[in-house]
Amino acid sequence: LSGTIWNGHAGSARVYGTELGALDWRLSPLPLLRGVIAAQLDIHGGEVTGSGVVEREPDGTLQVTGAVIHMPASLAAPALDIPMLQLLGQMEINLAQLRVQGAWPTAAQGEIRWRDAAVAGAAQAPLGDLQARFASAADGSIAGTAHDLGGPLRLDGTFKMAADGYDAQARLAARDGNPQVLDALRFIGQPQGDGSTLLLIHGKFLSFF
Repeated sequence: LSGTIWNGHAGSARVYGTELGALDWRLSPLPLLRGVIAAQLDIHGGEVTGSGVVEREPDGTLQVTGAVIHMPASLAAPALDIPMLQLLGQMEINLAQLRVQGAWPTAAQGEIRWRDAAVAGAAQAPLGDLQARFASAADGSIAGTAHDLGGPLRLDGTFKMAADGYDAQARLAARDGNPQVLDALRFIGQPQGDGSTLLLIHGKFLSFF
């Protein structure tokens, strides 16, 4: 650690044992008058980089606003569970709002863009840019939609995350019969009669959720 409580630097930051890289913070003094700890955080130097404003309220609630996070797509591989293919490209996560009470978000709004999406391994194919948008739902879950931005892969999907796990379904197809995408889709989901592939995902979060 170096610097001061107001402007400081940590050479190494970890979340649940995962190394994130270096962390810089700039604490805002005025919110302290309301009992709120507010700081601009910047993470850099590792696979994950990002910045945003984080506030901790007196009851322990965390509020994140204006956060942008960049990470390699390979870090999302365990959630998508496609063992024969490696995920390539970069993911950009934009959090307009994230409110966390306890260990679960009670409010969220943002989008994820997978830039230069591609796969390698049993098949190699460029997929183009893909995008997902999400927001809080009335039942307390976080729900969203996913779609392509006009690349070689056609994508139309929905997903939902709740405290007990996450579910997603997506229909995938090769735009204009792209042969590389057709080859990759052999290792993803279940083939459908119209030539598309249906991908169904269900997972549980780790015990700390």
